[in-house]
Amino acid sequence: MKFLQPMYIHFSDASFDLSVPLTSPQTIDVWICNGEEVTASHVPKSMLEYAKGRVFGMAAFPQMPAETSAKDWDESILRDAEMLYARARANAGTQRVDANATTNSQNARKTSVVLVGAGIMNLMAARLLAKRGYQVRVVDQGPDPRACQAKDWARLGVTSGGHNARMFTNTEADSYNEQDSDIYQDMQSIFRKTVRDGGWSVKLPKDFCAAERAWVHAFERVPGWMAATFKKNIQEELMSTTPQLFEDVGFHKDIIRLYVEDVALDASVKLNQTLGALLQAPSSQEFLKTYPGFCSAAESDHLAGGIIVDGFTVNIHLFVAKLMGHITALGGEFVWDCEVRGIQRNANGEVTMLKSQKGDLEADHFVVSPGTTGSALLNGTASENLVHGVLGVWLQIPNLDPQMRQSMKIHRRGHKVEDINLTVTKDQENGEDILILGGAYGYVGLDRPAPDSPELAALYDELEEVARIYFPRGYAEAKKRGPAAMYPGGHRKLCVRPFTPTGLGLFEKIPTAKGGQLIITGGNNTGGFAQAPGIARAVLRSFMGEQDPIHVLFHPDRGKLPLPVTCRSRTPSPVPFLAGINGVKAEAGQPLKLLLVCSDGPQHRYLRYRLDQAFPGYRCIQEPGDGQIRQLMSKGRVVDAYWQRYHGLRRQIPGYDRQRKAHFDRLVPADHVSPAPDLMVDTINCRAVWDAVDQWQPELTIVTGTKYIGKKLIARAGLMINLHTGHLPEYKGNHCIFFALYDGAVDKVASTLHQLTPSLDGGDVLDCVFPPVSPADNEETLYTKCLEMSIDRCVAHIGRFSRGEKLEFVPQEAEGRTFRHADRTPGKEIWLWGKLNLFGLLSRTAGKQKQVE
Repeated sequence: MKFLQPMYIHFSDASFDLSVPLTSPQTIDVWICNGEEVTASHVPKSMLEYAKGRVFGMAAFPQMPAETSAKDWDESILRDAEMLYARARANAGTQRVDANATTNSQNARKTSVVLVGAGIMNLMAARLLAKRGYQVRVVDQGPDPRACQAKDWARLGVTSGGHNARMFTNTEADSYNEQDSDIYQDMQSIFRKTVRDGGWSVKLPKDFCAAERAWVHAFERVPGWMAATFKKNIQEELMSTTPQLFEDVGFHKDIIRLYVEDVALDASVKLNQTLGALLQAPSSQEFLKTYPGFCSAAESDHLAGGIIVDGFTVNIHLFVAKLMGHITALGGEFVWDCEVRGIQRNANGEVTMLKSQKGDLEADHFVVSPGTTGSALLNGTASENLVHGVLGVWLQIPNLDPQMRQSMKIHRRGHKVEDINLTVTKDQENGEDILILGGAYGYVGLDRPAPDSPELAALYDELEEVARIYFPRGYAEAKKRGPAAMYPGGHRKLCVRPFTPTGLGLFEKIPTAKGGQLIITGGNNTGGFAQAPGIARAVLRSFMGEQDPIHVLFHPDRGKLPLPVTCRSRTPSPVPFLAGINGVKAEAGQPLKLLLVCSDGPQHRYLRYRLDQAFPGYRCIQEPGDGQIRQLMSKGRVVDAYWQRYHGLRRQIPGYDRQRKAHFDRLVPADHVSPAPDLMVDTINCRAVWDAVDQWQPELTIVTGTKYIGKKLIARAGLMINLHTGHLPEYKGNHCIFFALYDGAVDKVASTLHQLTPSLDGGDVLDCVFPPVSPADNEETLYTKCLEMSIDRCVAHIGRFSRGEKLEFVPQEAEGRTFRHADRTPGKEIWLWGKLNLFGLLSRTAGKQKQVE
């Protein structure tokens, strides 16, 4: 078997060595071994073979403390292993750079540095390097922002191209990959939904290019424990800068944070207490007494309360102008309107120069922080395709009585613009007191948004709505004056912020031919301003041969998660991960238009997990079990509803539901959260479903666990494959495992994959799976085995279909019998119990069932 991607291998048995052949050209980087599989005297030979001599280090994990849960313990091991991996990757780059070093580092005053990009990251680095005696030259493809006309704002980068405001708080650079967050919700699929559909994408997901699909997939694959680690890494590396740079730049200290929901307010109080940033946490009554201007927002349920935290805001344009002047005074140079087009390397991979439209750029060191517009410059580096654009929008209103004296942050969970920064400042043109509102998350990938984008318009409308709710007098005055009063210079400005899939910034080192380094930085999402001093420090320390935590924490290989594989025997593992590898969709061509129509049982959660891994971006329509009963009742089918409810209780009372849930929970990572269904309905046969499927035009639809599907959906859904738990054609309808056992036909205990047609369970057969039978089994365990095996086999067939392989179907030649819920009566339950427990039905037939491949 050929693995299409690198992966983690987990050994769970010390008595064997790895026997599954690995033909991937990449080596195994992380081995997590259990028990005595790796000791001082014994290392599996496979580890030595596939590590190819690149063993950075081994770490032994102590016994799990008694008070620690298994989940917390597993996550702590993963965090330690991930950090060991990060140190190893960063150390490899450092060794390569150190081996190339010359005496330049001993004479920093003669050392030259070219910095590509004049955003806040490189400006802070340039200032620190110039102060330490380096010869600094900053090159940017845009014009000098200090002399740029207002109409040319789009030519400027994110720092100078947006509005004249920036905020620093201890959470400005949060990672947004969190799952189960009290402040942010439904984050895993956020970039696959447009702004108007509750997501963070300005670009329609169907228009994503291959690189954008890969970026979004990488974002979604960051597990919860890793996202929490990355968030902590970012917060621990924030630092302040030189005080004199903040004079006469609109500096305002301390930040008011407003929250619409109590749960988000409480979570923010705890978070800021942990960070040591909480200054005041008044009650809602005390807060409104201090800030009476927000009473109308509270009365309309748009405000739960507020807190005061450490932080500040500045006028970024004034701050940058002052910073540029400071760099020039220290001997630095700026080169404007100069696009850097490529990194030139020699045969050893060392950087010799940068190619630009104004000629070759040579230096001892380079620092490349190109933002989103220069992401192509990173091609061929470890940072390639890690930086994509997520825009934010701006507007301004007069700061009327009662005037705000402190800047603010407003959080509205679940809205189109969840976080709004509000900066207290003065209009640069007329000196009027104004409030600048900035916010929104709009994924644009590798492009810029179209000016007439309806998703972009929705973000501006949402920002205006925030201004209307919280500052009604200022908003009304701005609307009265017209667009020139609401948007700077009458322009609807936006800024495209550089995001990475992990939320971490970048810090990559590449040796230069002159014995120096080319360092890639950036991608710090909304936290570039907050993190810039820390990045500047890390750049200086790298040039001086010193260590800095950011060298490890922001290494570009962090978060590039391979697929996990568990090996349990010497034969190719039957666990679902291996089947998933065989079903991975190739990147070439357009992605498969896949639709899943399912219910909400634990087996359906497992199927969704498998599809999340192999076919991200598939559509899902869910018909929950409770919805099915409601639909039966609404149609007057009271008897059918009764029997379905009866069978629910029949499974629940003896604990079969718990057993089924436990079985599939073991197969799904505890922190995995599938994207929310695209549509949830009480019945699949409805107009909402038909219209949605008309729009999606799926090529392949997988069906499992729903009620009968009518002709209107069948006509719209492409090739439809049903996962039927029963052997076709003999056993159709419901409870087919039960009735096969009732008939004594253990060889007919199976699951069938077949084409879905208007004839109930009558379509041509694609495949059939038979579970291994043991004397300890019962109807529930056999049913669960069939479910798992049919799901794994189905994912493999989807993989074949996505690669263009033909699926072979065989017609059903017999009629068979169809069973309904009402056919499974208590009397038949007792009869089957006797056959299994008194007459040893499975003991007599175990191992004799025919295996069908």
